[in-house]
Amino acid sequence: MTDSTSRLSAVCGLLNAAGAEYVVVGGFAVALHGVIRATKDVDVLIEPSAKNAARVLSGLQGLKWGIAAELDPVALASRPITIIGDDPRVDVLTIAWSVRYADVVHTMLRTEIDGVEVPYLDLESLIRSKQTGRLQDQADVEQLEIIARLRDGPSAM
Repeated sequence: MTDSTSRLSAVCGLLNAAGAEYVVVGGFAVALHGVIRATKDVDVLIEPSAKNAARVLSGLQGLKWGIAAELDPVALASRPITIIGDDPRVDVLTIAWSVRYADVVHTMLRTEIDGVEVPYLDLESLIRSKQTGRLQDQADVEQLEIIARLRDGPSAM
C-alpha cells in the first residue's frame, strides 16, 4: 500500500459506505490502466442528481477536515466541478470533458485496493475524458493509446 493508493481507497471507502454513485477519473484512473503517473488529488465523476450529491457529500465528510459538510448538494450536482480542499483533495465532477456518468455506468471497470472496491473509467472513456488539450492530458492520452494498441494486439498497430 502506498500513500497514493491509501488516499484513493480512503475516498472510495467513504463514498461506497455512503452509497454514492461515482467512478474514478483523472490521474488515478490513468494509473489504474498501467501508466506510471503521480497524482495528488482524487477525481470522481458522479451521477449528478441532488440525491446522489448528498450521498457524495455525506461520505466525504469523513475526510480529515470534514469540509464537505459545508457544501450544498444541489450546488454540487449543478456545477461541472467542485474542488473539496480536504485531505486528500477531491475533485467532484458532473462531467469529465465530454464524458458523463450515465455514459459509463455500464462500461466502468472495478478493482480492489486495500479491501475497498474502486470503480474507474474504462480505457476508451478515459481517453475521451482526457481530450482537453492540457499538456498533462495530452501526455496521458499518448500513453493510454499505446496501452489500447497493445491490448488490442498487432492488428491494431
